[in-house]
Amino acid sequence: MKNITKYYDLTIMYYTKAFDFLQYIDRIIELIMTNQTKIYELTYLLAPELKEEEVKDFSQKVNSLLSKNANVTKSDIPKKIMLAYPIEKKREAFLATLEFSSSSGQIESLKKEVEKQKEILRFLLIKKEVTKEVKKEIKPKKVAPKKKVDLKEIEGKLKELI
Repeated sequence: MKNITKYYDLTIMYYTKAFDFLQYIDRIIELIMTNQTKIYELTYLLAPELKEEEVKDFSQKVNSLLSKNANVTKSDIPKKIMLAYPIEKKREAFLATLEFSSSSGQIESLKKEVEKQKEILRFLLIKKEVTKEVKKEIKPKKVAPKKKVDLKEIEGKLKELI
């Protein structure tokens, strides 16, 4: 009986060590996944009082701010738009959008830097989901060919009904 309990204790010990090891591996994978670069999109509204040159300079400033910690992949020229509702008593604003890739650890510091900018009325920073495009082949439906009906058959059926 002692041998069985000894064997049982050893197996439980090995299982708990294996379980701890698996938890350790899961934690490592989680850390690796959080440090991977992800694609983000930053959209911001600038005050309408700024001149065209000031807007371009500010967008370059934001690009340089991003390029310190991220890789800017797409940058749009700010455009003046009418707002659906007033923001800080302003009905117009310049809209700019940037797409960049960065690690998730640097996003918080980037948010803080953007919040410090007085020229920005509002901003939205989102993580873009990478989706795989799946192409589905559209197969034409098979339609059974219609049987041709003679006029004589139709006339015969009409006579029966009448």
